[in-house]
Amino acid sequence: MNHASRPYKSTFFCLAKYIYSSNDFIYLRSDKMLNRKKVKEDSTKKKSNKAYFFVDLRSIGGSRKYFWNKQEAQKFLDNVIENNKKQIEDVDTWKIKDLLGPFPNDDLRHEWNERIRNNNPLRYFYYHEYYRMKKGKPLPQYFDSYKNVMQTFLDIKIGFVRVGDMRVYDLTSAHCKTYIIPALENSGKKGKRGYKTLVAMRSMFNKLMRHGKICGCIRQNPMDDIIIERVVENLEHTSQKEKISSEFIHEIENNLPEYMLLPFKFACSTGLRAGEQRALSWNDINFNTFEVTVNNAAKLKVYGGVGRVKTRTSNRTIPITTQILEELKILYMKQGRPDGEELVFKSKNNDMINPSNWREQLQKTVKKLTDKNLTWHDLRHYYASKMLEFYGNDLWTVSNLMGHSDINITQRTYGHWMLDKARREKLRKDIAQINF
Repeated sequence: MNHASRPYKSTFFCLAKYIYSSNDFIYLRSDKMLNRKKVKEDSTKKKSNKAYFFVDLRSIGGSRKYFWNKQEAQKFLDNVIENNKKQIEDVDTWKIKDLLGPFPNDDLRHEWNERIRNNNPLRYFYYHEYYRMKKGKPLPQYFDSYKNVMQTFLDIKIGFVRVGDMRVYDLTSAHCKTYIIPALENSGKKGKRGYKTLVAMRSMFNKLMRHGKICGCIRQNPMDDIIIERVVENLEHTSQKEKISSEFIHEIENNLPEYMLLPFKFACSTGLRAGEQRALSWNDINFNTFEVTVNNAAKLKVYGGVGRVKTRTSNRTIPITTQILEELKILYMKQGRPDGEELVFKSKNNDMINPSNWREQLQKTVKKLTDKNLTWHDLRHYYASKMLEFYGNDLWTVSNLMGHSDINITQRTYGHWMLDKARREKLRKDIAQINF
């Protein structure tokens, strides 16, 4: 198929420098996508008497837009180029904060919804992530978390210049390796950030640089060659979790205020993380099968307060005891048979429980009984110890109940309890064979 081409006189790269057209289709080609396979004629739509002339805006965040004739397609293409020309013709002077753009509020999201509907792309990074979110990925709570992470990137200094004030074109791989990654690693609220957090943040910045490459600000993504190595921990010097006895748990239970009893017993008998428990709705409780489904977690920095769970394997279904189920039924009746979307555990104002509420009350009660310090997360460890006692060496089942992403996490965290039990069993058998 022969294509007639004409150059478009402009300095920008994000839109087309060449428009390939024929009697069959019109195709908008990005200067940065020269190696991409040419889009062929949409023969399926042609045979079914549907519009098969199209303008392809996928390289700039849009999609294919179909028209009945070539003239309409050309007119639409000219409008897109004219509307975006002023925004992108100064691409070489863009700063990183300009590439990022403003974080969307409700009004801006409404505007972006209209732009998506009208196939009118923007250059802002947040817009492209929002566009992907509307199609199912990433999740809304993941998108909302960009705001704080990206602000951290913008505030990092390379010499005397903030990253946000640098030109996108001036950022190099050496800058990323020497300044950005170390600054991220050492700027956590509690000191150094963990490996997984660091990798996730690097991934976000890598997306931003890929977006800059698509827009024509840079030819090579400076984050492509940056690899974060995982430091192997010295397990000999890591502190092991101390097993909590059932007697101590029952003693705490007898001294807790009444409003804390059900949340406390629920945590001990399900092993849910505090955020998972606070985000539980009545839809997650199955009174017929005696089960609770975990697929959400409380996220204070997320729009709506409820987000995704910690890992993919944290989505799980856990059996609950008859006693806990009966108490949940009583609570359900006291709340007036609420809708399934309502929270199970909520404050007096029908809001989500504050994370410090349970923790402070638990620690207050524990201090009356002992000098030991007990956190809410320790109740999850207590649940793990009871599961290991019952299932023995069946780590796979325990790992699934805990929602761990890897069975090695279960073994690394609680393996010493299994060794203790095996050692005691061996000693018992040995003693029985010794002739005193």
